[in-house]
Amino acid sequence: MKMSGSPEPRAIMEVLMEAIKREQESYDYYYRASLQAAKPATRKMLLSLAEWEKGHIEELTNHVMELKAQMEIDRAITSGL
Repeated sequence: MKMSGSPEPRAIMEVLMEAIKREQESYDYYYRASLQAAKPATRKMLLSLAEWEKGHIEELTNHVMELKAQMEIDRAITSGL
């Protein structure tokens, strides 16, 4: 991906969506591993890591919503010209 200058909103959206997908995969991995953990401390650590990934998903999702709103504003402004 070309990163010189300001990236287009659609390119940023693609990056955010890919990041959400990867965070979800990480969450699933840690959560499944926690179910197989024999020691409570290990289970607790893995669940904590899964929760971190869930927080990342929420933050990225908020960025997606903000970007969508900005794209709508931009579309409304440019269509009125």
